[in-house]
Amino acid sequence: MNFEPYIDKLMQQYTGPAYAGEVEAAKEDFFEKAGTFDEASLDFELKMAQFVDWYLFTRKMLGSGLAAIEMVLDDEQFAGKPEERAIYLNLRNSRHSLFEFQKLKVNDVYIKDMFTGFKYTIPDSRVTQGFNTDEYFEARLIPDGGKFTFSSSFCFHPAVVSPFILKEVKRIIKLGEEDQGLAREELIARLFKMKNKHEQYRHLDIHHIYSNESKLKI
Repeated sequence: MNFEPYIDKLMQQYTGPAYAGEVEAAKEDFFEKAGTFDEASLDFELKMAQFVDWYLFTRKMLGSGLAAIEMVLDDEQFAGKPEERAIYLNLRNSRHSLFEFQKLKVNDVYIKDMFTGFKYTIPDSRVTQGFNTDEYFEARLIPDGGKFTFSSSFCFHPAVVSPFILKEVKRIIKLGEEDQGLAREELIARLFKMKNKHEQYRHLDIHHIYSNESKLKI
């Protein structure tokens, strides 16, 4: 199923006039992590997809303390059709994580969640390019009638920093279950910021950016 029309509808709702303050605060926060948007840059569409995903699924609204996807099912101002409720429930139950690519079979993508070890098959995936077995990547999986599909947002990390990422993942796995959820999201956010800082500071050794002792204070 293509969830993009429903994600677009969510974005329209939660970037409308009533949420102008939220949007400005979100842009400021996101730009600090990802750098400014340049419509002429090759990664503009990717950054836009990352912003939309973060704004709707991860960022907590200043007014409610909830993410937009957590608000929508009880939002009386949202003009959703009753039959769409199950779709937004699927979106709310999405899995945001770091994944390891295992193989591609025709158009089926096989991946493994780095935190749980759970293996997923994305059948007939509309995204089949860009995966490498030695690179870890951030993605969001949306449940879809007994299977899963990718959202449009990805962040691929260079293979050379895979040992650092794996070490950080193992550190979080050792935490108690109550602490793992927040720690997982914090790590994903830090790695996203590191990836973008690497793009901005190509002259620096990447190991000085993907580091817990980074001089950039990431």
